[in-house]
Amino acid sequence: MNDYLTRLAELLGERGVDADRSRVLLEDLAAHTAESGADPEEEFGPVGEFADALAPPVGARDEAAAEPDVLVWSADAFEGPARLAAMGAQGWEVERVDRLGRFVSRRAPERPQTWEYRQELSPGPGDRERLAQRLAPEGWEPCGHWSVLAYFKRPGSATAGPAAELASPPAPGRRRYFLGWRGALAIGACLLVAVAAGTWAVLRLADGAEGAADRAGFAVGAVFGVLLVIGLLRGAVRFGRAGVPHSR
Repeated sequence: MNDYLTRLAELLGERGVDADRSRVLLEDLAAHTAESGADPEEEFGPVGEFADALAPPVGARDEAAAEPDVLVWSADAFEGPARLAAMGAQGWEVERVDRLGRFVSRRAPERPQTWEYRQELSPGPGDRERLAQRLAPEGWEPCGHWSVLAYFKRPGSATAGPAAELASPPAPGRRRYFLGWRGALAIGACLLVAVAAGTWAVLRLADGAEGAADRAGFAVGAVFGVLLVIGLLRGAVRFGRAGVPHSR
């Protein structure tokens, strides 16, 4: 056994790797290097880094085990409240909403508990501040916002006490994007409006039409699109208030 593999055996022993497992591994590595004729360090990298990859040091394993699980997922405005309730019941705490509107969630590895959520209509920073002040006495705190929707959370222990603690939280499912029929309908409607407006504009330009009437047409189309989106979001918020468990 060359110096590289000898040192690797020492490092694996320091990391608590079983002697029999280490022996089999080293024999396989020795056979591989003998067959390939390659230098072990060129083949596997520095011996310390290779040992870390095969068996992280005990301190590193303990630190990794202490890190909470992370889950990034998204849902349309209609599905959001029900999904938040489901994720909260599994112990996922939303830390923030990223620029793409995704919920960045974490679950504590030790003594996780349930979480409750609210989805509220909040067009601007001032509205979010007033909402936060109004909801704070009930234990709600902001956990993110996207577009005109604001999200609030509170630990399940605020209403359930010790029963909010989860003895064995379930593993998350594979789905990370939740789009319901309402969201699909809203997207389809917005796309239809956009296509219709674009087609109308192209046809008008092809005919050589210009002037105030055209500008007015564009303005009407834009206002219609904005009103449509606001109406859909208001419907989503009403659905959200019915879909997320909370107390008044």
